[in-house]
Amino acid sequence: MTSGDAAEIANVLAKRRDVLAALCDGPVRKRRLVDDLGVPRTTLDRGVRELVDAGLAERVDGGVRATAVGERALSERDRYRARLDGLRRGEPLFEALPDDTELDARFLAGASVSRPDPSLPDGVVERLFESVRTADEVYGVAPAALSGHIDTFDAEATAGGAVPEMVVTPAVLDHLVEHRPERFAADLREGTVEFFRASVAVEFGVWIAAHDDCEDEAGIVVYTDTGVGGVAVNDDPRAVNWAREQFERARSGAERVTSETVLDERGSQAAGPRDAD
Repeated sequence: MTSGDAAEIANVLAKRRDVLAALCDGPVRKRRLVDDLGVPRTTLDRGVRELVDAGLAERVDGGVRATAVGERALSERDRYRARLDGLRRGEPLFEALPDDTELDARFLAGASVSRPDPSLPDGVVERLFESVRTADEVYGVAPAALSGHIDTFDAEATAGGAVPEMVVTPAVLDHLVEHRPERFAADLREGTVEFFRASVAVEFGVWIAAHDDCEDEAGIVVYTDTGVGGVAVNDDPRAVNWAREQFERARSGAERVTSETVLDERGSQAAGPRDAD
């Protein structure tokens, strides 16, 4: 085997991943590896030889250790497997999204994915409410309105003292102005919520629930023509960072919505379209 051959390295990683992982903490004697991994000595010898030949491990000081390339290759391999796992976990969500939707597998790796129960289709939204209920900060992007759940989201997102900061599309803003103008304007005037209007490219909702005393959490909501098609939640820092990137991108250049904005929009809706002169 030639050291550095990508195909052979991938093959060795697939077969000897656990052995290589055990070598990442420094030189280890084979006797200890046999005990730690619970494999026969002949199997271990063969695995170590393949790792050394591939340039992923080296013999030193009477033991064996991973090389710098070996440690990096192991990290990349595990990250790749995590992304594949994320794609598998996200399959129910991809089915509900347009084919060209960009949903990063970084978010889905290790995520908890929930789909609606036919007997209780709106029950899946409870996972969103559970996430924001005790948060110290709540912010996100909403390309569609959670019809029938807006008041509940408002109550849950502020239950822990948070001031939700949401970026919404013009269509969502119109929906809020049409269906709850007085309440919406009052919330904005009193500073219990912050809203921004922007045209966003995402096909799914994103939220981040930040906590002072525990792990932050992020989630996505997938919409269908009949309601919520699924929810995914993840507290892995990489997933949370990805969600923050989506929020910051949408928030950049967005227009702040004020109580005056709501009243102006409400007046425009009441007036209706004007005939051209």
